[in-house]
Amino acid sequence: EKGQINKLESIAVRKVELVDAGTDASEDFVTLLTTANLLDYTIDERSNEIVSGSMTEPVKFAEKWTWARPVGTLNWKLEGVEVVTG
Repeated sequence: EKGQINKLESIAVRKVELVDAGTDASEDFVTLLTTANLLDYTIDERSNEIVSGSMTEPVKFAEKWTWARPVGTLNWKLEGVEVVTG
């Protein structure tokens, strides 16, 4: 919302796992599962009060990132990010 700032701090990657890799007709691809935690909170710009989240309790999250590149090249491109729940 206007007048609020979302802060992300103390980002800590706990684990990165290769969950898929291969080549299709024209692309190489890899999918990595990253598990991490961070402090995620929102403050009111004027009062500097926390309006949501916590400055002390980390939030855990996991995401699958899929990277792809044309076969035979070195330049990987992020193709998609999937939030993993549960």
